Amino acid sequence: MRLTVLLAMLALPLLAPPAAADAAITEQQREAFRAALFHAETGRWPGVEAELEALGDYPLLPDLRAAWLQSRLGRVDDAEIRDFLARHPRLAFSDGLRRQWAGSLARRRAWADYLPLYQAHYADAGNTVLDCHAFSARIALDRADGLAPAVLDRWLSPVSQPDACDPAFAWLEAQGALTDEYRRARMELALDAGQFRLARWLARPLGEAALSEVGRWRRMHADPAARLGAAGGWSDTPRSRALLLYGFRRMASTDPEIAAARWPEYRERFDFEAADRAAVDRRIALFHAWRHLPGARALLDELPESSHDADTRAWRVRIAIRDQDWPAVAEALAALPEAEARQPAWRYWRARVLENAGQLRDARAAYAALASERGYYSFMSADRLHADYNWQHADTAADEARIAALEERPDIIRARELFLTGQDSHGRIEWQRALARLSPADQAQAGILARRWGWYSRAITAATGAGLRNDLDLRFPLPWRPLFEERSRRAGISSAWAYGIARSESLFMPDVRSAAGALGLMQLMPATGRQTARRAGVDYRGLQTLLDPDANVALGTTYLAEMLARYSNHRVLATAAYNAGPSRVDRWLPEQSGLPADAWVESLPFNETRGYIQRVLASEAVFQWRMSGRTLRLADAMQPVPARGD
Repeated sequence: MRLTVLLAMLALPLLAPPAAADAAITEQQREAFRAALFHAETGRWPGVEAELEALGDYPLLPDLRAAWLQSRLGRVDDAEIRDFLARHPRLAFSDGLRRQWAGSLARRRAWADYLPLYQAHYADAGNTVLDCHAFSARIALDRADGLAPAVLDRWLSPVSQPDACDPAFAWLEAQGALTDEYRRARMELALDAGQFRLARWLARPLGEAALSEVGRWRRMHADPAARLGAAGGWSDTPRSRALLLYGFRRMASTDPEIAAARWPEYRERFDFEAADRAAVDRRIALFHAWRHLPGARALLDELPESSHDADTRAWRVRIAIRDQDWPAVAEALAALPEAEARQPAWRYWRARVLENAGQLRDARAAYAALASERGYYSFMSADRLHADYNWQHADTAADEARIAALEERPDIIRARELFLTGQDSHGRIEWQRALARLSPADQAQAGILARRWGWYSRAITAATGAGLRNDLDLRFPLPWRPLFEERSRRAGISSAWAYGIARSESLFMPDVRSAAGALGLMQLMPATGRQTARRAGVDYRGLQTLLDPDANVALGTTYLAEMLARYSNHRVLATAAYNAGPSRVDRWLPEQSGLPADAWVESLPFNETRGYIQRVLASEAVFQWRMSGRTLRLADAMQPVPARGD
């Protein structure tokens, strides 16, 4: 009986909120949902039924069915899944069910069901596996007219394709479409991409000459400096030129100084395309700049104007800054196009040039214009003037009528309940979909609502999307404040600094996982968490420890304090080490004499780390002002960066 009632409820589309809306939802219902979801995800429907009475008309009931259906793929009728998705197409749980169902249909070769599902939801998603399943579906359903060019385009890839593509590729070969000409074309693409296993596989049917060519490319990849001696030993043919270009691109990254010494002879002797010459020129110059090698500035200066791009122009400025050559900085800044010159970084360094030239009135005017804004360069400009920071804070007035209306929306209710029951990732999906349907005015109020719930990452994104850049309460919230303050105190660091790190790392999402494998509020790698746990007084029990806010903040503040101690209380270097690792920071230290900290940051080779330091330090100042009303000046962190070994 209970199953019949639940199925009847699930048959209703989500067009109206529950009769007893948000205010009547109880923690008992949320606990019942958590328990029922565990049973649904493990395919045990009786366990779900046991929670029905406590669940009542809870708004997440459909998600239980979606989770159960996903756990039973291949064992429940496809018609039941199709019907559920038709009635609940926009649930975050439906996304996972739909995607897994597509995979199940493909594995079972249920192509008549797979193809319309693919065409409706995945045809433009750029998912290679699903695309290749669609090829197989069209072939099996005798709908292959005009298919060969699309399959051939997928086959002509410089990298190996998933196994799901093999049936379509076999069909293409049976059509006689995979000629030796195409095999060689793909082999050459693979060689240029450094995919030598694939290239060798493609070369086998082409004979010994092709296999020999793959061998030459492998040897070039392994040791380009040994292969690229005197230019006289090479013939000026298209394939030789392609191999030479690959070798010099490779050597530019492995041995840029040797590449710079040998490239001119090859550059003049061989009939390279102008664009290819320019690309190698730029690559050699940029690797010199990134590694702070002697001759970097000369190589950048020697590039013809047509070979310059935003990267090379920026590095002309950065190398001159690192050399503390102010006339060269001025010259490089003057060469920037107007749109680039307006960026805050270059406005700041233009003011620094004026200051060093003794043009103090113009320098003060330039600093003042930047200091009227908020951010890393603005705060540093205010420091040069000994002026107050312009926080530009503007509270967003709460519109209680709008907020009350938002609280009654079914999509907002669902997003909140997903968040409150620990389904944060699903909740974020549904929240963003709900937000996209709101006016800017309602988005602003949704940000206030999310902050009231304690859903801080959604408050930040809503405020940003609504253009509320100056509402610092929404954009720089203070979640887990007692935890951050206590753990920072124990570690001997500033809680505002820890907050700056956490906001930059995770936007205060405790469940977030990076592509590199870092987890939690302060985005710790498992190895770092495990190594730091004993010193932090944390019982490390694997990845779940890093997803627990208390443990994560304890580990993150401890590790941050260790980086601070390693670099003798230098917050800039410690911040860089938290992002890029201490071994890289050690390599980035100046070799012979120290540097002003702003110059060191500006000349870092990684855009990510440079931006990270700037974001963290500016955020730290905002958090300090929010917590105490005091101004923490960036100048306090900008002590000179010592030379390597000092």
